Amino acid sequence: MKIMEIIRAAEGGMKEHYITLVKGMAGRGAEVTALGEFSGESRAELLDAGVLVIPFFLPGRINPFTDCIRIIRIISLIRKTKPDIIHCHGFRAGFTGRLAGWISGVPMLYTVHNFTAYKRSKFEKWLIAAFEGWMGRKTDGIICVSRALKKNMLEEAGVPQEKLHVIYNSLPAWQAGDRKYVRVKYNIDENCILIGTASRLIPSKGTGILLRAAAGIIPIFPHVRLMITGTGPEESRLRDLADSLGIAPQTVFTGRVSNMQDYYAAFDLFVLPTLSEGLGMAVIEAMAAGLPVIATAVGGIPEWIVHERNGYLVRPDNVFDLRTALQSFLEEPEKFAQYGSQAKIDIQENGLTELEMVDKTLSVIRMACNKNQKRKKGNKL
Repeated sequence: MKIMEIIRAAEGGMKEHYITLVKGMAGRGAEVTALGEFSGESRAELLDAGVLVIPFFLPGRINPFTDCIRIIRIISLIRKTKPDIIHCHGFRAGFTGRLAGWISGVPMLYTVHNFTAYKRSKFEKWLIAAFEGWMGRKTDGIICVSRALKKNMLEEAGVPQEKLHVIYNSLPAWQAGDRKYVRVKYNIDENCILIGTASRLIPSKGTGILLRAAAGIIPIFPHVRLMITGTGPEESRLRDLADSLGIAPQTVFTGRVSNMQDYYAAFDLFVLPTLSEGLGMAVIEAMAAGLPVIATAVGGIPEWIVHERNGYLVRPDNVFDLRTALQSFLEEPEKFAQYGSQAKIDIQENGLTELEMVDKTLSVIRMACNKNQKRKKGNKL
């Protein structure tokens, strides 16, 4: 089976999922062509897996003129590589790639990773919903990485129920993390309580909310340290914010890290104050590591965290809620430790393996190809 996988310029969970999926499908005998912008490390990973990598830059914003050029290029690549199906990840790739696939008459699969309409104007939201509804009926299969995203596609875009499938991202197959390594590297004493977060540093992740909440508890609990892993366009502003709040000496910005398992091992608490989230993979990773987690009740996160059973949920964009939760953790660490233990059990029971994720995706791909073939036969009759 020949599969063309398309992704926009991206970092974080969507990119990691894409690389894991593409490598997994190639490992199961599929001929995969990867269209996207890849770092040297990611490109080498894909090439080593036997994937045909074609550099393809697709920016985050829609531009009618340049998008027409990109659609033409994808059509040309479809004619050259002759895929059995094209699979687009995220709205931008789904917009450009599916238009090219529709024009070319190739079966199309689309994976929804995020809430695209977040922070958009009413007109933009209407346009997005109208396009998703129209193109959704022409798409052979749509994968949503959470039930919340499936509900959104049903209710906001009117995509037919039978087109939609929920397949969660897989957990990385990590070895146990090295707690001491991270603490020594950043000179954090073992007696300090380390509160950590991990995300792309963009406005929708709400990292500024965490800084403001932490500023209210650090003077009361001077042994607390805050660690922010990840990078992004907001990093400079967030560093300035930590400085203005007077917590810069207690706050560590690590930048991008490749050994996230060591950081989860070093944390005593994980916090994700995100304002919009398709799935919240960092939350699931932290839960799998046995960490107590405080997160906002948005998107797919409540599908995994049951409040005060295996984690603690707060309202989004609410400094008071988050500060209260942090103080509760510091005053009742034993209760939160129980949340972490239960979280690890719950995640282990749900599996979330790479094998399961890849197999389910290939199953949807085969289903989409079979439906397309039957439709073509029906048209001939």
